[in-house]
Amino acid sequence: MKHCYVIAGLMCLFSLSGLGQAKLFHGNWYVGTDVGVFSSQTRMIAGELTKYASGGSGIMPMYGIKIGKVVNPFFSVETGVYSLPINLVYIYQTNRVVGTNSMQFMSFPLRANWRVRVFHDRLEAHLGGGLQYVWGSNQLPQQFFNGVVTSRGHTWTDSLVYTGSAGVIRQHSINAEATASFNWALSRRWTLSVYARQMMGMMNIANVDIAIKNNQEPTENAQFVSRGAGFTTGIGMRYNLTSKRSFK
Repeated sequence: MKHCYVIAGLMCLFSLSGLGQAKLFHGNWYVGTDVGVFSSQTRMIAGELTKYASGGSGIMPMYGIKIGKVVNPFFSVETGVYSLPINLVYIYQTNRVVGTNSMQFMSFPLRANWRVRVFHDRLEAHLGGGLQYVWGSNQLPQQFFNGVVTSRGHTWTDSLVYTGSAGVIRQHSINAEATASFNWALSRRWTLSVYARQMMGMMNIANVDIAIKNNQEPTENAQFVSRGAGFTTGIGMRYNLTSKRSFK
């Protein structure tokens, strides 16, 4: 939720910076690419882990291509194809990841952007939202895993044994998206952007079941799921196909 508050705050900044702007420009088509990192969100829906912190976010690289159309001076629409890496983190031990399982999905967004000039003719701020169609390449069977983590001190040895399974439980899903970006026109053709997007999943698409035994303590069980939700930030480059906008 804190990422949503950041994007909402940027909305207020964009509104103030865009007041009084009446300079119009013509619309154009563009293509581009985005490269960044994605922090996926995992939720524990069953069981309890007492000694080891559960769930969390796994950070992975994310990339995509896009095509869009500037409809008028204040509005644009775009779509594209993006990787959607889901990193199911299920065990943390002393602030480090012990157990994780990575899966790859694809997302196909349809987003609308509100555009305003910010303090300079060549700098624009975009605030938008939309929906994503999320697709998994195939319905993967549950994959089993196990491992042992040993920690040693001067007078003690700590042993953690874990077993479990992970898999895709839904191939098709829908995400909602909120996005904010700053876009700097390098020339009539090229635009550099810095963006942040919050994805909000509507359906569970992957799960992990885990059993953990620490030394001679009773075995603890838990289940984690991902809806494809998370936060991504990065940079993008855009090429204007029919650039008619003039800068002064």
